[in-house]
Amino acid sequence: MHWQYRTILFEFQKDSLLGDKYIDDEELETTLNEQGQSGWELVAVTPVREGILSFFKRMHQQAEPKVKPPAKGTGNQAPGGGKQTVVTAEQLQREEKEHIRRLEQERREAMLRQEQDLIGEIKIR
Repeated sequence: MHWQYRTILFEFQKDSLLGDKYIDDEELETTLNEQGQSGWELVAVTPVREGILSFFKRMHQQAEPKVKPPAKGTGNQAPGGGKQTVVTAEQLQREEKEHIRRLEQERREAMLRQEQDLIGEIKIR
């Protein structure tokens, strides 16, 4: 049996500039339900500096290759004259991981830019 794993960080929110930090329970519930409907099972959570890190797993599915829109000039001839590219589940997983990595990097960069504008907990404009 093979498993797929996913992590999601639920970041702390603040009531106001000097307010307490909290986790948005509505966002948390919505995300957990969405992941459950997609076959992901929540297996663990752990507090981290930025919020709560959640760990999910689901059984790795050996799916039939899926058809992906073609890149220009590549692929096989499809019925009707269009071109299509066959993509395996492993390729889709790699693309998803890369997309998530890019999003996390963008989030980190945005947080760093935001922190540069702060002195203590006061934002400099």
